[in-house]
Parts: sequence; C-alpha cells; structure tokens
Amino acid sequence: MALIAFEYEHVTGRIVSVDEAGAYSGLRQPSVSIPPESSRIHGIHDKDVAGCTVDAGRLREIVEPAHLIIAHNAAFDRPMVEKHWPLFESKHWACSLVDIDWRSEGLSSAKLDYLLMRQGWFHAEHRAMSDAQAGLFLMSLPLPVSQRLTLAALLDNARRPLRAVRAEDTPFALRTALKQRGYQRDAGTDERPKAWWMLTNSPEEEVAWLNAEIYPAPRVVPVISVPATRRYSSRVWPS
Repeated sequence: MALIAFEYEHVTGRIVSVDEAGAYSGLRQPSVSIPPESSRIHGIHDKDVAGCTVDAGRLREIVEPAHLIIAHNAAFDRPMVEKHWPLFESKHWACSLVDIDWRSEGLSSAKLDYLLMRQGWFHAEHRAMSDAQAGLFLMSLPLPVSQRLTLAALLDNARRPLRAVRAEDTPFALRTALKQRGYQRDAGTDERPKAWWMLTNSPEEEVAWLNAEIYPAPRVVPVISVPATRRYSSRVWPS
C-alpha cells in the first residue's frame, strides 16, 4: 500500500503541492504465499512481508481529508482496499488508466511505464510507492496531442455522470465483441446472475448497440446510476 497526498487547482488541474514528507508505504503479509512470477515483477518475497501489517492509523490520516482517490487501474485497487479498510468506501475515486482517452492522444497502451516512456521519461520499478510517484508525475504532464494537463482531463471524466449498462444472458460466441467494446465480466453472486457490463455517459447508445449486435431480439437492458463513491468498486450493483 502506498499513498501520496497532493493539492491541485480545481479548474486547471495544475498540481500545486505534494506532501512527500507525509507519504506512506506499508507491506501486509498475505494469507497465501507470494507466487514466484509476481515476485519477479515487484521484487517482494514471503520473507519481506513476514509479520507485516499496514498502519490503519496512517491510512486514516491521509485518506479522511482527501476529496478524491486516484489509482492507475482503480477496478483492481478499490475492491482490494475496501475489503480491508472500509474508510475508502465513502470516497470519490478516479482511474488514470481508463478515465483518460489515451488512444485519442496517440498512445496505444495505458500501461504506466509505457505512458511515461512515450513522453520521454523512464520508470523501471514496480513497487507501490514508486508507482504512486510515477502516477502523480504523469498527472502533472501535458497530454501529447491535446496538450491539456493530464490531471485536468482525468478530473473532467471523473466528474461526468455515469451509468452502468448490464448485459445478461449474452451469447458465449459474442464475448470477444463485448470485450472489444469495453465491457467487463461480472462473475455474479447467488442473488445476481453473471453478466457483461460497462460504465458510460451514453447508456442509450450502448443499449441500442447491444440490441443490434448482441441480442437476437430487442430486450430491456438494466441501466443504473453509478456515483463516484461506487465507481470501480465491487459495490457497483446494489444488493
């Protein structure tokens, strides 16, 4: 776990200060052994995390005053941290992986190291704090085509009213089309069937696409509002 607090101008997205002295990084011993293939990426082994716990008090000091939590791939990070520290549940979240249209900026991948490399910067480590620092630095750069500050573009998208469109009972043979369209897979629960879903500010367009390209006959497709307090969370779908 790594957190860095910073301040930015609400309108321009310009980062005005970074609390480097107050940044926090901590390890937590998992309930299973760390796979060797994971250790090769981030360099953390079982011996490094033996007996370690994340300081919940330090997390609270940093997270409680925050207006927004930003992660690069928030759909991975948010469910994980909410499982262990419920204080993250009430926060607005944004994702620097998907809340910026990287392709329209001429970038074919949204991987953090690639985004920095294409703009002339080098990022080699894959530890939480170095990734957080790299992500924050990326937010301070202008985008390569539009020349807007990256954080400004992210904030615009994070402030949009979004809806979740849920496609249930889709033909298995069309799963590739759904993936290419940007849909994610929901494994479902005992109360909720499996489905493909996506966040969008154009739900009518997605419903029309599903009924034209996925379903053999038009049907009612569930659409719900998803505030930033539930985006990228496992709590997207109400119980």
